[in-house]
Amino acid sequence: MSARETIVRVDATYDLKVGVGDAVHRGDRVSDAPAQQVFAPVSGVVKSIQFDPQNHEFVIAILPTA
Repeated sequence: MSARETIVRVDATYDLKVGVGDAVHRGDRVSDAPAQQVFAPVSGVVKSIQFDPQNHEFVIAILPTA
């Protein structure tokens, strides 16, 4: 992960609304979780999505656009 990336951590119980390569805009919802509404903090492109089994979370890396 580079210093320019923005990282978003999301409960992995529910499906994601984004995938690798998707363009997101600041404020777009990134997860279907009803109790944890998580929104993209920046506009950019989803660079990677990894699963963190220890915390049962998806780790989403967003590369901001200029």
